[in-house]
Amino acid sequence: GVCTATTFSGSGASLTSLPAAQLTGTLPAINGSNLTNVSAGKILQIVQQYDTNFTRAAVNSNSFTATTHQVSITPTAANSKILINFASDCNNNGVGGSMWVTVYRSINGGSFSDIAPNGGNAGLGFFKNYGANSRNELPFCINYLDDPSYSLGNAIVYKLYIKSSGASTVEIPHAGNYNPCVNMATEIAA
Repeated sequence: GVCTATTFSGSGASLTSLPAAQLTGTLPAINGSNLTNVSAGKILQIVQQYDTNFTRAAVNSNSFTATTHQVSITPTAANSKILINFASDCNNNGVGGSMWVTVYRSINGGSFSDIAPNGGNAGLGFFKNYGANSRNELPFCINYLDDPSYSLGNAIVYKLYIKSSGASTVEIPHAGNYNPCVNMATEIAA
């Protein structure tokens, strides 16, 4: 049957199927710690690292060479994606100088390999700094969503690698002992 009343007293905990349009008033603060069935994409952790000595990497080689600029993260869940961010500046160090910058990845102490989507296949990395008529000291920021294959408990290390055309010694950052290279890794739930 139908019951008509102007007021109710007591707990409404057992009420169900209340139309949202009929609810009024102020909502209490909500704690999301017990939410379930929430879609993917939650941030699980963020790691930030940078060289506290502000060490400058200087390379004069036409092969990608490791720098000291890296970030390490150990995923807390299976099948997570890792959003990496490397931010600093670089120096081609002279007229006609070319430098390429990329990110290599190592999983669980394994060998490092280039993760640049297409540039890694072509040996071009993530970007190039070239100055036909100038020395270029340029800021850069590499953002990339990586989808590594790992087992829980594996540490994943992301490290900057650089190479030169051989015409000059290229550098990250452009000025040693001053500028940081800030490196971040964010674990995102699958």
